[in-house]
Amino acid sequence: VGPAEMSIIGSVAILPWVVKPLYGFISDGFPLFGYKRRSYLILSGITGTLSWLGLAGLATCTQTGACQPDSLTTATAVSAVTLSSLGLAFSDVLVDAIVVTRSRGGQGQAGALQSLCWSSSAIGGILSAYASGSLVQAFGPRFVFGLTAAFPLITSAVGGLIKETPISKTVCAHLRTHDDI
Repeated sequence: VGPAEMSIIGSVAILPWVVKPLYGFISDGFPLFGYKRRSYLILSGITGTLSWLGLAGLATCTQTGACQPDSLTTATAVSAVTLSSLGLAFSDVLVDAIVVTRSRGGQGQAGALQSLCWSSSAIGGILSAYASGSLVQAFGPRFVFGLTAAFPLITSAVGGLIKETPISKTVCAHLRTHDDI
């Protein structure tokens, strides 16, 4: 892949980050399985995992020569990277919303939660930048893509542990307390 193609891939892959505010409106306006955050966080993690597994399969395909590098392979790679970016951007919005909700107790708690989020992200970025090159050299891209697929899956698992009251129960409780409406 040449510099021009890499530029196009990067431009397309960043598109999900451009429309981040839309994800907040979607999760707030259209609860999935009764939840505003939990279900979408699980879904975004699964999306990320499937996209990275797709890249692992594509790496295997091109390494073995079973598929020739052509425009279809490039389009598949761009689609997988963009889906991965979508899952990450959507989960970023959801985590920010969870942090805002949890930090309503005070500024100190908000700062601590934001610090935890940003430092976790920074540590993960540093570790992946440090290890990715040597892992690709030692094990190949298929292994690294497969390993990377585990991280969004962890997000999905943690998303399932989030304590969130289902919307239907919240709405019913609100209606019961406001019988005069």
